[in-house]
Amino acid sequence: MSGNPQPVIILVHPQMGENIGMCARAMLNCGLSRLRLVAPRDGWPQDSARATAADADLVIDGAEVFATLDQAISDCTRVFATTARERALSTPVRAVQEAAEEISGWKDASTTAILFGPEASGLDGDSVARADTLLRFPTNPGFPSLNLAQAVLLFGWEWRRAGSMEIEVGGDEPAARGDLDAFLQRLEEQLTERGFFLTEEMKPHSLRTLRSIFAKTKATEQELKFLHGMLTALTKEK
Repeated sequence: MSGNPQPVIILVHPQMGENIGMCARAMLNCGLSRLRLVAPRDGWPQDSARATAADADLVIDGAEVFATLDQAISDCTRVFATTARERALSTPVRAVQEAAEEISGWKDASTTAILFGPEASGLDGDSVARADTLLRFPTNPGFPSLNLAQAVLLFGWEWRRAGSMEIEVGGDEPAARGDLDAFLQRLEEQLTERGFFLTEEMKPHSLRTLRSIFAKTKATEQELKFLHGMLTALTKEK
């Protein structure tokens, strides 16, 4: 097992227990053991997952299950989303090798989440909007699709390889996603009250854009307090 602080691997709406088990095996191959599942289609636990995990019981037994992605990332300060698709949101994109090296140098890497989407479709727009960075694998541009366990293994391999390098990244730590979510909920309430959202049909898209903007800023706790104070000043009665 690596001595580096581990990021958490989050499988969003995984569909098959066999694939979850193969992801667990790939994780433990690379020294990763922190697995979170968001609303697995067939529930949890699953015997099929343990069967394909090939004795990676440490990962299977420690897996945490959440009803929503927001709950799964509430204690995380940085969120990476793996995707091969072009997205409308202007979220920064990093190569997996570069990102793994950076994550390996963070003292707070344990509050970093790596998101992987469902086997059939990948991450949807709402999930991607919660990421501050997108991860791309250097696959064939004409055929970029990876199965779930392959994607987890490729990230894990790069993270383990980077662990042998002397990398240190400084700077203030971003606020936890649960704290950011509380601010965004408060902002949404105030914007709704003041008629910012012109139609209910367009509101979800506007909220995804808003969430993506704030996710990319990687605001610190102090900056988030400042934003709360600013919102209070703007909304209080004269």
